[in-house]
Amino acid sequence: MKLTRVAMLALVLALFAVSCSDEGNVFSLGVGDCFTAVTDTEISDVPIVDCSEPHEHEVFAVWNVSGDSLPSTEDMEAGCVERFADAIGTPFEESDIYSAAITPTQGSFDAGDREVICYSFEFDDSFEIAQITGSVLGSGR
Repeated sequence: MKLTRVAMLALVLALFAVSCSDEGNVFSLGVGDCFTAVTDTEISDVPIVDCSEPHEHEVFAVWNVSGDSLPSTEDMEAGCVERFADAIGTPFEESDIYSAAITPTQGSFDAGDREVICYSFEFDDSFEIAQITGSVLGSGR
């Protein structure tokens, strides 16, 4: 059974490990980019790594919200779940891969930020964020 969004977010924020990598602006992330160590609730840079190296996350979708008001975090995360199967190759509910999102804050939305970055991660047997090597895109997992 998948975790609730609040429980999942709390675990994600609490369990990330730091690794060596290059810092990259979060607004430059694209589908297929891998990264590690997201620990803040508001971020501008992430440690980007080659997907062939150990990492915790991979971007599987990037999309823009529409409208004049910031959607709820839940609605933006639901947009990621809707895009999950096309990117990973299996429905979210049947996958051992989890989904999370980097979303606009109210302040960044007011300044014109509309981008939602959907990324994947996995838990290991100890229920800690797993280090993976390789891409999960199209894996069917």
